[in-house]
Amino acid sequence: MSTEKPVHVPRDAYPEAMYPQVITPGSGEYGENDEVHLLDYWRVIVARRWVILAILSTVVAATTIYTFKQTPIYQATATIQIDKENPNILSFKDVYQIETSTDDTLRTQFEILKARTLARRVIEDLKLEKLQEFQPQEPGMVGSMVAYLRSVLVPKSSLDSKEPDLLRPVIDSYLLRLNVSPVRQARLVNISFDSPDPELASLVINAHSKHFIEQNLQFKVDATQDASTFLQQNLVTLKQKLEKSEDTLQEYSRQNKILFTEAGKNTATEKLRQLEEEYTKAQSDRIQKESYNRLVQGGSTDTLPQVMDNKLITDLTSKLADLQRQDSESAVTFGPDFPARKRITGQIAQLHSSLESEKDRVMSMIGSEYSAAQQREQLLAAELEIQRGLVNKINEDIIQYNIYKGEAESNRQLYEGLQKRLNEAGVSAGLTASNIRIVDRAEVPSSPVRPQKALNIFLSIIVGLMLGVGFAFFQEYLDSSIKAPEDIARYLNLPTLGMIPRLQSLGGKEGYGHGRYGYGHTYGSLSKAKSEDQAMQKSENVDLIAHESPNSLMAEAYRSVRTSLLLSSSGHPPQIIVVTSASPSEGKTVTAVNLAISLTQTSSKVLLIDADMHKPRVQGVFSLGNSPGLSAFLAGTSTLKDVIHETHIPGLLVLPCGVTPPNPGELVLSAGFRRMIEALREYFDYIVLDSPPVGNVSDARILAAAADSTILVVKALSTSRHHAREAVAHLTNTRARIGGVVLNDVDVRRRSYYSGYSYYRTYYSNYGQSA
Repeated sequence: MSTEKPVHVPRDAYPEAMYPQVITPGSGEYGENDEVHLLDYWRVIVARRWVILAILSTVVAATTIYTFKQTPIYQATATIQIDKENPNILSFKDVYQIETSTDDTLRTQFEILKARTLARRVIEDLKLEKLQEFQPQEPGMVGSMVAYLRSVLVPKSSLDSKEPDLLRPVIDSYLLRLNVSPVRQARLVNISFDSPDPELASLVINAHSKHFIEQNLQFKVDATQDASTFLQQNLVTLKQKLEKSEDTLQEYSRQNKILFTEAGKNTATEKLRQLEEEYTKAQSDRIQKESYNRLVQGGSTDTLPQVMDNKLITDLTSKLADLQRQDSESAVTFGPDFPARKRITGQIAQLHSSLESEKDRVMSMIGSEYSAAQQREQLLAAELEIQRGLVNKINEDIIQYNIYKGEAESNRQLYEGLQKRLNEAGVSAGLTASNIRIVDRAEVPSSPVRPQKALNIFLSIIVGLMLGVGFAFFQEYLDSSIKAPEDIARYLNLPTLGMIPRLQSLGGKEGYGHGRYGYGHTYGSLSKAKSEDQAMQKSENVDLIAHESPNSLMAEAYRSVRTSLLLSSSGHPPQIIVVTSASPSEGKTVTAVNLAISLTQTSSKVLLIDADMHKPRVQGVFSLGNSPGLSAFLAGTSTLKDVIHETHIPGLLVLPCGVTPPNPGELVLSAGFRRMIEALREYFDYIVLDSPPVGNVSDARILAAAADSTILVVKALSTSRHHAREAVAHLTNTRARIGGVVLNDVDVRRRSYYSGYSYYRTYYSNYGQSA
């Protein structure tokens, strides 16, 4: 055995293209709280494309089959105009009138268009109940059960008491095919009918329009006739009542001597009104003359209107003033005894006497007029009291008279109104004008309205895509497996040492596309790798692929893991390497074997120990049979030299498990196992231990605690991140030095599914150029 120490491999000993970039947590590229980008959604869609396509194809195929199996349905449409009710030529409104200016009217007409009565008229007119498409279908299982329960639960008498309506199912079918669509902001309505027969659809909808107008007219005629009958029955009674009330009025008027003028006013009341007017005038006249008389008695005669308005007094006053002026002018020149002045003085005295006489006459006349006014007022007051008594007596009689008169007038108005409306009803019964008319009659449709094949298929594509994408994301949500290196960094907080492709995914165009590897001087090496991969695919054995097909892409992937492991430590590379996994069947044994083979290719002495004593497999890989192994050495039945076996691979020795022990956990914990590892360090450059899965037994944790580095193998798209987390937690709790994670069984055919997988295209291209 060699006594050389493990060789430190500098990082620049290998080109960058020979090992994958180690993704470390906290670098900012990946993390627990990474944002989800649109590219992530696209990768999920691409990865689940076959599920999406399957659902899309199923939906489209089912929709297409259903669409083409449907019977074509034709739709005929007619347009009806519903105008406001025509202005009444006659004043016959109260007996029959339709609201014409509100939306309620239109809605009422729309409901009448869908009424069963109208549908019955059309069915009976066209005899639609005889057509096959209107015949009731045979009841299914549910319908038969309902009919049976009805016959059992409902008494027979109640079933037999009502005659069955044979047209009821036909009407139901008819109304299901009828569609009424009002035109917004217009007094128009479109009515349509669906039928497999285009001519029948047109015939039915035109008949429906015609019967709708006829029914509307019939409603009006029936209402008018009902009103005429009612009026005729009540007119005779009203006439007798009117005659009786008029006779009672006349008899009461004669007995109480109630007379009226031509204007219809009572004579006593008219006389009382005239006396009141005269008394009011006399009272006003007396008050005025009394005021004049008081002025006379007070000596203020000059202000009396009778004095101021008296022409004689005015003339005498004017002449007196003129003579007084002349006298004043003569007094300047002549003395009092001058004849001319004496004459003027005499004339002034005479005018004074005449003026006073006239004023006395006026004052005497005012007194006489005041006395006459007083006497007239007193006489009118007495007469007024007498007339008031008479009117009060007559008013008591007029109260009853007016009662009789009001009753007679009311009866007369009722009689005349009914008579007038009876005449109008007779005229209206002959009118056939309608406010409803057909704008467009239904034509025979040339193409079916259902099924809309292109639309159905288009919608099925949309729905199928939505369902497929939704189911794909639902699958993705349920899929908790680790799929890519970024998942390892995100969920395990560990670097990725490398990715091992699935052998079956390396064949064909997916593994060797022209745009992925290059041509020229690299083509020969690439062809050799391709042929070796294809040869391994035929045998489907990858246990020793790093040795048997060293130029294959899988062998290069293991060499990349080796390189990443050796460069993962800033000091000396790890010497004791434990390979484990979270669960069984993740490829840890194959990884351990090929990693050991890859380490021998660096001219190093490597020992592969099968420490999985629960389910050993290494001895089967190297065909060692029942050779003594680790269990025999730890049990003390064999020496270390006897249990280490050489292999056909240069530089690689194997320490198999041997016979499976009943207590492997105790053997691993024994001091002999630790002394063995320390002794082997002196003889081998690298010691690779294939350990049991971490999640099953405690052996892996014991081995990892004593190793320089532990590699966790994770199977892509299989290992749950929860199980992987538990495995990392177990290893961390034992203070194991975890070197990284190997992502195994990667299907490189999943293009652009995850960014980590796309590494292979770049990596293999670099590999081809470096070959």
